[in-house]
Parts: sequence; structure tokens; C-alpha cells
Amino acid sequence: MGSILMAKLLFILMFLIGCDTPTESNEDIGFSGITETDSSGALIGNVDSEDWCPFDMNSIDSGFGLNPVYPNPVTAQDWGPFGNSYQICYQYSTPHDSTWSSFNSISINIVGVNQDTLHTLNDNYANGQVGVCAYIPDSLITEPIYRMYMTSSNWECNGDIQFNE
Repeated sequence: MGSILMAKLLFILMFLIGCDTPTESNEDIGFSGITETDSSGALIGNVDSEDWCPFDMNSIDSGFGLNPVYPNPVTAQDWGPFGNSYQICYQYSTPHDSTWSSFNSISINIVGVNQDTLHTLNDNYANGQVGVCAYIPDSLITEPIYRMYMTSSNWECNGDIQFNE
């Protein structure tokens, strides 16, 4: 319970120091569509050109990037120890330092229009490309579309995720 509170406080602080805070409706924060992907991340339909900051996972140094989550839209399934959950996977990238002496700090949050945070990842040792899968309990989903934000000290990107029942 304490980590959820800390995540919410961190997210509020992040908005107070320079981000636009979404407050009223999906339209106010730009929920205009999603980028559709299959379970391996391949684009399969609609591409929302206002979302995501794609990068090439085969490039050693692709700079900052946030690839579309997959699958999108996502449907809840029984994931054994994770229960009835939505599994979303995503890849992010930061500038790569081959000497491993310079790291990047990033924050990734999945947030609803009412500021409910579903997922938070903070990485203070990012160096290059990373792939992550998260399991979000179906009981936490109260809206059909949420937004993923990735921020660093001088870079930001976002994309929308659709949760189907």
C-alpha cells in the first residue's frame, strides 16, 4: 500500500514541475486513438501518429524511445500467479554508453484520465534498450483507455493503451 502512495506522490510531483496535467476527459488529454499491435509488437492496424516514439531494437544506440505496448488493445486473461490480469509488454530506450559509466534516469507511468496510476517503473540506471512486461489486475481498470508516459530530465513521450473487457 505504501508503494502505491509513493508512486502517486511521485507522479503528482512530476506534473507539478513541468508536465501538463490531464484533468477532465479523454479528449482533453488527447485520447484520439490507439496504435494497434499484436502479441509480438507488430503493427496490425490503426497507427496513432500522435503516440509513441518508436526506435529500432536492433540498433545498439537508438537514443531515447518508447515503442508501442503490445498487444494493444489488450484483453484480460488468467495469468496463474497474477490472477485475472492484463499483460502488457513494452520496450524503452535511452542513450547507450558502452563504458557503462553514464546512466539515464527515466520514469514510466500508466495513468488514467482521473489520475489513477496502474503501473510505475523508475529506472535510475538505464543504459540502452530494455523490454518489460507488466501484469495489471483487471480490478484496477475503470476506463477503456489509459496513457503511458515516459519521462527523463530532458525528454518525454507518451502513448495510449486500450483495455478490453
